[in-house]
Amino acid sequence: MPLLIQNRRIERPGSTVDLFARYPHLQENARVFRSKPVVDVDPKCLLYIQQREFAATTPADNSVAVLGSDDATTCHLVLVRHTGSGAACLAHCDGSSTWSEVPLIVKAVTSLSKDPAKEGRLELHLVGGFDDESKTSHKLSLNLLSAFQRQKEDIHLETCCITGTCFHSVIFSLSLFFFIQPRAIYVESLAAMLAQGPCYAFILEVLVM
Repeated sequence: MPLLIQNRRIERPGSTVDLFARYPHLQENARVFRSKPVVDVDPKCLLYIQQREFAATTPADNSVAVLGSDDATTCHLVLVRHTGSGAACLAHCDGSSTWSEVPLIVKAVTSLSKDPAKEGRLELHLVGGFDDESKTSHKLSLNLLSAFQRQKEDIHLETCCITGTCFHSVIFSLSLFFFIQPRAIYVESLAAMLAQGPCYAFILEVLVM
């Protein structure tokens, strides 16, 4: 099934510039995404995802309250969430195995969302990349979009703060934290590291069941 924006199927864009020209609200959402005030992120009950890793959990998990990753420049941080079950998967993708990673990410969420009483949809949030000279970020942005388009499930693109909108030609290290309860996404772009205690993050939005 297709990748959807505002409940409409999208075709694979030739560039991120083309994507944001077709769907200007995504660029505005990315601007809002970057402008949110900072908040504390407590590393307690945080499951940290390193580069080339992904992890999935649900609100029923008593050990993990936060999925998080950081130090993404050309890399992209990918979050897929089911609105009914609350199951979520966060991945730190560097482009080395995009085509095999994406089906595993989707499967991780759908396998945790089989309760028919918890109907919902799959939502996709993409963060990361900048306009580097080698176009590494741009290629990864397009490959991720294409890989999600090839999945059999309907997947709704909600956040797209990627190459062309994120930080343009500025090299910036990004982090993304997803709070299982309450369900909120945070993007961190400050120098604080987990080893130094609580981090700081920009809040994106609160996702309501």
